[in-house]
Order: sequence, then C-alpha cells, then structure tokens
Amino acid sequence: MKDSYLDVRLLVGLVLGGLIAVGGLWLMPQLWRMEADVHKEEATRWWPFGEALREGFLRSIPVAIIMCLFLELGGIANLFEKLLTGEASHLARQLSVIFWIPALVMIPVFLGVHLFNQPKIVVPPAARDEPGAVVLWWSSRKYKKKA
Repeated sequence: MKDSYLDVRLLVGLVLGGLIAVGGLWLMPQLWRMEADVHKEEATRWWPFGEALREGFLRSIPVAIIMCLFLELGGIANLFEKLLTGEASHLARQLSVIFWIPALVMIPVFLGVHLFNQPKIVVPPAARDEPGAVVLWWSSRKYKKKA
C-alpha cells in the first residue's frame, strides 16, 4: 500500500457509483424495452424541464448506465493504483485510463440520444421512431405560439 490511508471520498464515490451501476444493470432490460414503471403524471410533477426533455432523458438512461459502469470500473482501477506499488500500480493506472476514455466518449453519445434521438443503434428499439427532445420542444413552442 502506497499510503497508510485510503481516500474516503473515493470509497464513498465507488460505493454509490456501484449501487447506481448495479441497479441500472438490473433495470436495463426494462429500460431497453421502454417498459420501466415510470408514471407520467407523477414524474412530470417533479421534472422541471418539460415533457420533451423528460422523454429524451428516459431514452438516454441505458447509455448513462453503461457510462456509469465504465466510470465505476475506472474508479476501481484507480483505487488499486493507490493500493499497489511498482508495476502493478502502473498497470492499474493504465486500466483506469482505458475505462475512463469510453466513459468520456459516451458523453456526446448520451447528449445525442437525449436531444436528437441519435445514433439509433444506442436508442432503445421501442423509441427509435420517436423524435428527439429538440424536435419535441420546438414543435411544442410552435403550438404554443399559435394558441
């Protein structure tokens, strides 16, 4: 062990991130089929950004779960980097970078699914024909202006 202590913030983040990743993976089949138990009326009450962004967010949750999983794996590798010495520590550092790169690449993918419903390959099949949040928002603006 390099240091005589572990960073508590890293451990708390790993535990919370692990819970989110495991819970997300458990819900992934339902989310992929867009069958998750999300009640529109209840969810819309607390969602402050409008229905278009809520729909986009629901479509992008599977991408966010995979992104969270990569961040979690990178965090675990980072923890091992702090615990180990020598070549093992260097290998753990390389693993953390290898896991964090896909997570960073997935940020624009998440935004693309959320806002534009693109790329279709990562959009849940049940939602591939729906317009993106930007299109929904823009059409709702046009409708409000006419009324």
